Amino acid sequence: MIRPASASDAPTLVTLSAQTGFFKPHEIDTLEAVLADYFHSTRDDYGHRCIVWADHDTIIGYLYYAPEEMTDRTWYVWWMAVATSRQGQGIGRQLLQFAEHDIHTMGGRLVVIETSDTAQYEPTRRFYLRCGYAATAHIPDFYADGDGMVIFTKRLEVVSKHR
Repeated sequence: MIRPASASDAPTLVTLSAQTGFFKPHEIDTLEAVLADYFHSTRDDYGHRCIVWADHDTIIGYLYYAPEEMTDRTWYVWWMAVATSRQGQGIGRQLLQFAEHDIHTMGGRLVVIETSDTAQYEPTRRFYLRCGYAATAHIPDFYADGDGMVIFTKRLEVVSKHR
């Protein structure tokens, strides 16, 4: 079941992210800070959203997304993770589709996701392609030497006029 995240979920989201092996320690620290801000209304005031997939009160995935400042209805997926034991079961796809629908109903027109270009992230890049995203940019050595950024985008059907 997909539901909005609550403040009591934050430690679980941090642990789940760390256990995937895809996030560096400084990224986990950043996630903790982002969630602390979010649950203290700082980020929520700006339209940020955090959703979780809970299976019998056990969180097995989440997605954090927000409108990108200084753009016309562009949204950014900041964080996404699914428990390693549940990957490949469609949970990530359903979280992403839920967020896309939510963004669409708010008049969003474009979703942006970034990820690493290293071999470890090849399954992640294939996942985004299978979900209808296009790899629209590549910045070599962005995160570190030998660790570039791949930017994925997906256009959403425009609902009507600007929010």
